[in-house]
Amino acid sequence: MRRILVTGGTGFIGANLVHELLAQPQTHVHVLAEPGSNYWRLNSMLSTISVHEISITNHHAIRQLVHAIRPQEIYHLAAYGGMADQLDQAAIFDINFYGTVHLLNACKDVGFNVFINTGSSSEYGKKTAPMIESMPLEPVSDYAVAKIAATHFCLKEALVHKLPIYTVRPFSVYGDYEMPTRLIPTILVNALQNNPIALGSPQNVRDFIYIKDMTALYHAIALQRPIATHIFNGGTGFQSSTQDVVNTVETTLQRPLAIEWGQAASRPWEPTQWQADISLAKKLLNWQPRYTLQQGITASCGWFEKNINLYTKEQLYATPTIPQSSQPTP
Repeated sequence: MRRILVTGGTGFIGANLVHELLAQPQTHVHVLAEPGSNYWRLNSMLSTISVHEISITNHHAIRQLVHAIRPQEIYHLAAYGGMADQLDQAAIFDINFYGTVHLLNACKDVGFNVFINTGSSSEYGKKTAPMIESMPLEPVSDYAVAKIAATHFCLKEALVHKLPIYTVRPFSVYGDYEMPTRLIPTILVNALQNNPIALGSPQNVRDFIYIKDMTALYHAIALQRPIATHIFNGGTGFQSSTQDVVNTVETTLQRPLAIEWGQAASRPWEPTQWQADISLAKKLLNWQPRYTLQQGITASCGWFEKNINLYTKEQLYATPTIPQSSQPTP
């Protein structure tokens, strides 16, 4: 039985990983969740996973948990600061950096097969060329600084102790279970409900990667555990504008959308280039995205249409009771 720990498992990428891990044979998935988390993404699986409501900043409880379950695979996605309203500087460093340090130290105590930390493409800062893992980092936010610190700690541990520790830097991931405040769900949910859609500039760009391609990168790292490098970009190698996304949705739905441009504020450091160089993952992991933007949008549209009932205030802001079998071990 594979013992797996997913931190941040109630979040967008984490929950998708949990769904896919449960589909694999002989797996026992433990999910670490912040106290008071919303389980709307995991409702259908709560009886088949072990949920532990422990803050990543509670270092003693984290250590107890890791020693109790002895996870062989760790997917570390717990984070704070990536959303516009997450501005608490102390929390940004406590969760992203110190939380990673203490979690990894606890995992080293018991041994593991693979530890995959989740970084961020924001570690690079503003660039004028595709972002490659070896380029200088120029952060423009506390969140990016904290993520860089965690990435470098994981890299140091991997190099000094020759351990299978990796960091994935996701770019703009989209798809199943994404929050409705993000760009593509904002467009899809409102389009499916025939509502006007308030957006910022049509020229804003991102490297959009479909969630199944993103989780496939985690799986490729866990399976192959390369020794030549320990940091991988999670993108497509192509950037698309907000206008490109709107055009793609209109093509998928075969009708125009009621877009209200200029209604959402752009960030002051909004980049004109946001594109991953994924040559390293292609070469060392034999991984590359399978979904084009059109294919990913089409798949997302089908999923959102089928699951639009999840995007109600009652679902998004409810906090269901965790089944007794999923209560914390320590």
